[in-house]
Amino acid sequence: MKKILFALLLLASPLSFAQEATGVIEEVQICGTGGSNNWVRTLQFKVDGKWFGTWADRYGKVEDFDNTISTSLVFMAASQKLPVHIKATEPWSFSHTKCGVTDGKIFHQISGDFIRIIY
Repeated sequence: MKKILFALLLLASPLSFAQEATGVIEEVQICGTGGSNNWVRTLQFKVDGKWFGTWADRYGKVEDFDNTISTSLVFMAASQKLPVHIKATEPWSFSHTKCGVTDGKIFHQISGDFIRIIY
């Protein structure tokens, strides 16, 4: 009976593959991909050796993912060398790999994810 309950618990539990880090932003890059009528720019940044990203700007026959508030927060923290605490869960996308970063997590639409500046 215990084995059955354990199996049900595993099947019913939401699996979280979040990536979390705390520290000063070590690197920032904007990566672009696409064509003249359908393009995307991603903001990518590294904290504690781990890469994170956002959908910074998008145009064309795709959903509007412009994310100026997150972009502003990341740039502010990086420019002032303020420590951040980030938790991101969304999987790294094909667009995020275009500039050489092959693995990371995206801060976008997962409930409970955050970027926090630590004073």
